[in-house]
Amino acid sequence: MKGVLVVTGALALAAAGCGGSGKSAAPTTTSTTAVVTTHGRFSYPESIIRNYMQSCTKNGSVKQAYCACTLDKLSNRVSAADFARIGLAGGKIPPRISRLIRNAAIACADKL
Repeated sequence: MKGVLVVTGALALAAAGCGGSGKSAAPTTTSTTAVVTTHGRFSYPESIIRNYMQSCTKNGSVKQAYCACTLDKLSNRVSAADFARIGLAGGKIPPRISRLIRNAAIACADKL
């Protein structure tokens, strides 16, 4: 369950730092830690990707490939607006998104 905790924390911190516009950027965005490509129906502004990756990798203690994989999986069902709502709720993650996080963590476990 360590992977789920990492992703949950990353999601909450990314949400806290995201803007509320709900607009999407191009699917490939450069962050300070990695280039992340999402293939889902939602793409994210650079601020969400940067915050998510920095939080998820915990300064190198978690592999970037795992964090990029989980964000890619989340991009199928979690919109930038969802991140904004989590940020506005003080990081409280709704049950639907918690379930999606668990699924992403399990699907990407081979990247740890």
